[in-house]
Amino acid sequence: MLSSAACASSGALAQTEIQSQESEPVVEQVAEAEASDAKVSFSADLDGAVGYADNIFATQNSRIDDLVAVIRPRINLSAQDSAYRVAASARGLIGRYEENTSENYEDWELTLDGRLKLSDRATIVGGGSYQWDHENRSSPDDVNGTEPTQFERAYGFAGLLLDTDDLSIRLAATVADLDFDDVPSISGTINNDDRDRVRYELGGRFGYQASPDTQPFLQIAYDERDYSARLDDFGFARSSSGYTATAGIRHRFSPRLSGEIFAGIMEQNFDDPSLENVSTVDFGALLNWSDPRGVSANLRIDRTVEETTLPGSSAYILSTARLSLQAANTARFSAGFGISGSHLDYVGVSRSEFILSSEIWSRFWLSPRIYIGADYDFAERTSNRAGFDFHENRFFLRLGAQTGARKGFAEGQGFNLSSGNAPAGAYGALLLGHSTIVTALDGPRGRDGANTADFGNDGASLSAIGGYGVVSGQFYLGLEVEGTLDGADWQHIASRDFAVSKRHSFGGNARLGIVTPHSDLLYTRFGLRWTKVRTDYSHANSSITISDTMLGPGLGVGMEAGAGRRGFLRAEYGFQSYGDTDIPTGDGGFDNFSSKESQFRVGIGFQTGEQQKTDLPPHNFAGPYIGVQVGHGSLISENSGIRSGGTPIVIDRASGGPLAGLVAGLSARAGRLIFGGELEADISNIDWNIEREPTGRIYSTEHELSFGAAARVGFQLGKAAHVYGRLGFARTRFETDYATQAASVREINWETGLRAGGGIELGIAARTSLRFDYTHTDYGGFDVEIDAASDGFENSENLFRIGVLFRL
Repeated sequence: MLSSAACASSGALAQTEIQSQESEPVVEQVAEAEASDAKVSFSADLDGAVGYADNIFATQNSRIDDLVAVIRPRINLSAQDSAYRVAASARGLIGRYEENTSENYEDWELTLDGRLKLSDRATIVGGGSYQWDHENRSSPDDVNGTEPTQFERAYGFAGLLLDTDDLSIRLAATVADLDFDDVPSISGTINNDDRDRVRYELGGRFGYQASPDTQPFLQIAYDERDYSARLDDFGFARSSSGYTATAGIRHRFSPRLSGEIFAGIMEQNFDDPSLENVSTVDFGALLNWSDPRGVSANLRIDRTVEETTLPGSSAYILSTARLSLQAANTARFSAGFGISGSHLDYVGVSRSEFILSSEIWSRFWLSPRIYIGADYDFAERTSNRAGFDFHENRFFLRLGAQTGARKGFAEGQGFNLSSGNAPAGAYGALLLGHSTIVTALDGPRGRDGANTADFGNDGASLSAIGGYGVVSGQFYLGLEVEGTLDGADWQHIASRDFAVSKRHSFGGNARLGIVTPHSDLLYTRFGLRWTKVRTDYSHANSSITISDTMLGPGLGVGMEAGAGRRGFLRAEYGFQSYGDTDIPTGDGGFDNFSSKESQFRVGIGFQTGEQQKTDLPPHNFAGPYIGVQVGHGSLISENSGIRSGGTPIVIDRASGGPLAGLVAGLSARAGRLIFGGELEADISNIDWNIEREPTGRIYSTEHELSFGAAARVGFQLGKAAHVYGRLGFARTRFETDYATQAASVREINWETGLRAGGGIELGIAARTSLRFDYTHTDYGGFDVEIDAASDGFENSENLFRIGVLFRL
């Protein structure tokens, strides 16, 4: 708890944050107050943005979009001398929707903090804040009222800092008081008073300076969570107490790279004996890196125990990881990219969720005090509960002003744009693609019943791309257009026959990237596509075909490696959102289809810019290596069986989700040929669900964890790129839950499959490389027997993984 709960998305105006509303980083609050070195000053700034959000209620089906305007005012005041410092600030976040005005909000925060130096070795710090805030629609505690839940939060902290030649001691205490307002709903008023609570925390961090660059430490904290109501609306007593105890080490690897890692235990014990106590591993990490060219990166991993309103669950364990990249080419321009993942594991009930979010942002200063900018945010939630998945895109244009001048700004300073050297200039490329289309269905079934289900399948495509880009320092900026033929399709053959297929698409992208020292390119892209999607539906006496051209946003990441003077090889992975389609079922109702697509593409291209010659030595891809991998995958199941009345079914089911893992291997080289083998292990949160209420089948399949081995053969391009193919096997654990009105089963199946794929690897430092890896795995089939019948499942999966490899 001494580390903050990281956010699922911290992009501007993102509505997808999963953030502790009460736990503040006790030790970090102290450290921030200690490290602050602001001058006596007054500053103010005002930021306004206008944008579009395609899923403002964070729903899986029947998504609602809207235009939104947001204003962020802020005032800062500080004063200090050699013995003390006091700082105060006031900030706001005001949002106005064009059509859904019930979602309007006004959030405010007042803060005050200070420090007083008692001696050269002792300092006291303290402060607090008061917030008027609202709960995001994507929050796991959103109560689905007709307007967002508003709450007030009062927070205070105090601490003592002691330093000797070898010891560093941080002692601190915090208190947080949360007061939630009741919310109107279509069925009456929703009571939120049972969520009101006060949290007290007392903690300390004790470090020993083993060397100038290394400090091992111990960190402990005790907390109490006291609810105002003895019982909540479901009859649970949610007050609790707990502690964390961890040991770690902080190390400075170089003047530009430092970090810390810690691990231990955390427990939370609840007053109500019917609520399961929490006892689990605590861990975290922090890594900060900066480059002389103006590029910086931050990695943060954290774990906390969070409160919940879910009946029967005592809490959820929130594990988070976030990577942020930021670059400043000149004082006039800066840009960044962030990606984060949050895993929510509910204690006492069978429910888990994962939220993946990312953002791209840029700022350009028109003058020392005025800037313009653009932001794009994407979020996706996957849940093992039917109907709780969602994905959302947000795009904003902004204008801001500040009283203080931009540091380092110089009139007339520009981009120094270049298009003569690769990867700049005009280009064209042909890309082969492999994609998975996933469709969520929500509609009526039977008398007063409902059906929520996931469908999907994969398929191949061919894309042609043309564009133009410029380079300014280490930045790459580009625009491109593209067209794609074919794609994925799925079918449902049963008493109702329906199918969705992607036909073709065309659109455009804006690309923002960083050029490596060897003139290779790492980039993110945002774009819009018009896609032809066909939906066929046949039931009883009703048959309909709808062919829509849907406009939707998309986000992707990619890399390009130079091949020869003007050639390049591209690999990228992206997400594409489509609009909803309402299909009449023939009995007076409608089924809502909401589709999305994930796609990997690889191909070759030609550019007018030439590869620059460099004196840098070639990257060595040979030798043993270890690494970490994060990514996104899709699970596809062909579901077959017999339904009531003897009706056979053949149904394509699918869904997507995140994964993370480790890899270790050994490579050798013969000239430009690189070959070797590797071992890998992944954990994931990829599952599909179907739930038919109040009667009917409820079942799901989840890819939980996997082990594998592969042989790799590749070819080195230029000095720092390596393209390869791979072939091996994977051993994967699948969990299938199946329930009818009469019975339920849970089966664990370990399946072995053939895994094939390939990727591109770029050298980014002397012993470090970054790779994009894509694989397809086919597994054998298995049957699940229940209630004197059985269903068959044949699983396959597509995995995209970004790996950071370290050669030993």
